[in-house]
Amino acid sequence: MSWYYSENNQRVGPVDDAAFRALVAEGKIAADTLVWREGMANWIPYSQSERAAAAVPAAVATAGTGMVPPGTAGGAPCAECGRTFPVDEMVSYEGRSICPQCKPIFFQRVKEGALVPGNYRYAGFWIRFVAYILDVIILQVFLYLLQMVLGMVLGSGNAVQIISTIVSFVLALGYEVYFIGKYGATPGKMALKLKVIRADGLPMSFGLALGRYLSKILSAIILLIGFIMAGFDEQKRALHDRICDTRVVRE
Repeated sequence: MSWYYSENNQRVGPVDDAAFRALVAEGKIAADTLVWREGMANWIPYSQSERAAAAVPAAVATAGTGMVPPGTAGGAPCAECGRTFPVDEMVSYEGRSICPQCKPIFFQRVKEGALVPGNYRYAGFWIRFVAYILDVIILQVFLYLLQMVLGMVLGSGNAVQIISTIVSFVLALGYEVYFIGKYGATPGKMALKLKVIRADGLPMSFGLALGRYLSKILSAIILLIGFIMAGFDEQKRALHDRICDTRVVRE
């Protein structure tokens, strides 16, 4: 299990369980340090994480935070950590209330272009399938034109067929890597308002987009089972999403 933690308002990680425990033991991760791992809806103080629940007294978790008991008049829950604070101490952003402690890392993620955790709508198998068909249609138009040009320049024969196959693969790879790496979505996904993100909500990179495309080949060669997995996974992950730790969400 990979963990992330906040240091000087910057996200640090991932670190594995052993490294995470070592950081706690060294005091680098304190009771009020914001932490996050896959499966958690929001960043929360370490003192409230499952790992610390039995070890850190509740008094430590709330000391000096300005929290008020849930349901208190004039109080509101923070959209990040879920704790209740006086409304006049919180910042409102797109209908969400953010407490003073969560504000730095929340807006850092917004600045980096991350989607806000806890509000994902995962894209299911069928809508992803339709997006795939749209991308296939777009690619086939380009491939048809390309094959026409190759035919006029090189004529016909086995060599031309081999070249056409190689060029088709490179074009399909470049199409996906460019659009996923730069925009987080291919034109087919854009048309249906879908986006590929990392598990922590941050945008994709070109390297990760390449790895995801190559992983899709594995999803395909095992009788398409890798794609079908998206229909049965709680977060609608296909095999290549699991391999690259990505999610496809609705914008």
